[in-house]
Amino acid sequence: MRKRTFQVVIIFIFLLIILLPPLQQITGMLPEPSLIEKRQLMPVPEMEWDSFVSGVFQRQFDAYMDDNYGFRNLMVMINNQINIGIFHVTR
Repeated sequence: MRKRTFQVVIIFIFLLIILLPPLQQITGMLPEPSLIEKRQLMPVPEMEWDSFVSGVFQRQFDAYMDDNYGFRNLMVMINNQINIGIFHVTR
């Protein structure tokens, strides 16, 4: 019985970790810190037939998702704090 409960808890935690970023991206349920970046974030690409067939849309959508997934700003800030606080490195 104990092993079964442990397995259910592990599965629940795994699903929570997997589903939280998309939920954050869709709903914006939790406030995220803002970042000042030296580049423009990728906007949502327009889906046109020619760009879809040629593969341009897929590359643009990948770039958009890389820039706009849920909790990205928070994870970037945590990574920066770890790099500065532990490794004494700035990037």
